[in-house]
Amino acid sequence: MAGLARRVLVEAERAFDTAPALAAAMEPHLGRRYSDSSIYAYTSERSVPPGDVLLAAALAASISLDGKLGLGSRGGLEHQVDRLWAEVAELHRAVARLEERLGGAGEPTEPAEGPKAPGSPGSDRRSRWEQWARRSRSSPPPPSLLDGRATARDRQLRG
Repeated sequence: MAGLARRVLVEAERAFDTAPALAAAMEPHLGRRYSDSSIYAYTSERSVPPGDVLLAAALAASISLDGKLGLGSRGGLEHQVDRLWAEVAELHRAVARLEERLGGAGEPTEPAEGPKAPGSPGSDRRSRWEQWARRSRSSPPPPSLLDGRATARDRQLRG
């Protein structure tokens, strides 16, 4: 990370030609001016720039930190959401397999293709509700109500 921070500062300094010009461009983002010697220290590997300096230099020089961090051309958040949807689909398949192994305790929890991503056909609230309603089953009443005897926990709750 220290090497990445130094490379960003070097690139920012090159964009402004000099350390004093970079320091002046970073000042509005930082609320203070860093000395020219501080900028030289960051670019010559004598010290590691603090996070606020790194961000201000990248912002002043229009450097994308996403690309430097290896997040690629796709948006970081969009990529994470896609990955989470894939994991949810895999979890639904795993639950369906477990239900089948436990004696066919009902239908799979999701259709074979897995859950729908928001905005895709069939992802509206009504269709999700209908899917849930088709596979839901009512729970049996608690044992204390079945046999007419109150448990210690029931008596404690009643006061």
